[in-house]
Amino acid sequence: MHINYTNDAAEALMALVSFVEEHNTKGAGSRWLKKFEAYLQKTLKQHSLIKLCSNKTFHKLRLKCIYYNDWLIAFSETEKNITIEAILHKSRIKD
Repeated sequence: MHINYTNDAAEALMALVSFVEEHNTKGAGSRWLKKFEAYLQKTLKQHSLIKLCSNKTFHKLRLKCIYYNDWLIAFSETEKNITIEAILHKSRIKD
């Protein structure tokens, strides 16, 4: 399984890592990113068992969703590839 990011998702992830780094001790951003990536690797091994997002917009787009702490991760899938389409804080989700 290979995990890819759309440009928007990659930008959101880098902004999040920068935020963590700026508001914590030196190296906190890279530590957070390693934990995030480990979570994705572990959780997405069984991506076929994850249900479509309950959010109406993501559901219409046939995206699946998981959460990492307060962050929603919407992704699309093929047999061997996962594409992270969006990373959003749960407070930004309206439905």
